[in-house]
Amino acid sequence: AFSMFTLIETGSINGGIGMLIAAPIIAFISLIVAMSKPNLAPIFSFIYAMFQGTFLGVISGIYTIEFGDGIVGTALIATAGVFFSMLFLYRSGLIKVTDRFRRIMFTALLGILVSSIFLLIASIFTGGLGEGMFIFYTFIVIISAIVASLYLVIDFDRINQVVSSGADKSNEWILSLSLLVTVVWLYIELLRLIAIIASSRR
Repeated sequence: AFSMFTLIETGSINGGIGMLIAAPIIAFISLIVAMSKPNLAPIFSFIYAMFQGTFLGVISGIYTIEFGDGIVGTALIATAGVFFSMLFLYRSGLIKVTDRFRRIMFTALLGILVSSIFLLIASIFTGGLGEGMFIFYTFIVIISAIVASLYLVIDFDRINQVVSSGADKSNEWILSLSLLVTVVWLYIELLRLIAIIASSRR
């Protein structure tokens, strides 16, 4: 929130462009360390949250400046709505997590990553997004938002299995961090989707 309001009020990024570049890198390294070293997870989960939060604040500030004050609040409400909707669908048994479901979601995630890289490279060589590329971009955002929503169900199921198995309490940090990563991903995709909708109405 601090980095977002600093950008909105002053027009400059708190910590400069170096922070914008370093924050997601430090967050990613912290995530890897936390996932691989459960005993260090409490410390590196906090580091991840701080730097990822800083990065998200800047991104949110940019979208606010471009699309207006309501976009971040709308994205947050939408994220919360999707979160509790998916929790209800999982707890009610309407969505069941099977090995096939996991494989499909993992394949979809790989497809999104490959498509995003292709789109980035294409936009660099073509100097931006043309009409056709923008449609492709919109399609990727929609699919990514859907996949992020369904990955919440996988996180819920993993938490349920670990708790049911009576695993050590130290696992709660890793499980919580994994859920947080999915929520962050979902928020970003919904923010992009709302921005697309807002720009189409101009």
